[in-house]
Amino acid sequence: MDLRRIQVKVEAVSRIYARNCDVRRDDDWYFLKMQEETGELLQAWLRLTSRGRHKGDTEAQIRLQLEDELADCLAQVLLIAERFEIDVEKATERKWFKYLPEYKHAGNADE
Repeated sequence: MDLRRIQVKVEAVSRIYARNCDVRRDDDWYFLKMQEETGELLQAWLRLTSRGRHKGDTEAQIRLQLEDELADCLAQVLLIAERFEIDVEKATERKWFKYLPEYKHAGNADE
């Protein structure tokens, strides 16, 4: 599945969530929710690395929580991109891939 298709699906799920939970997704919500999700990712990381309470969960359960929180962060990034009409693939190419030797030689970056 390509990134654009994932983005569309994430947006559909977020609309359902907003409707079911009576959440108003204004511009601030997207960024505040991103902060919330990164906090939850950090919490899972701290638990996995024995710097947070395990709360009776096994290491495998905490690992799954870390994966789920990372998915939440990715989904929130895609929601922000969708909301503000940002092409994440193009932005990533422009910002990140310019450092790849094959990208520079293809004439895609300022040398």
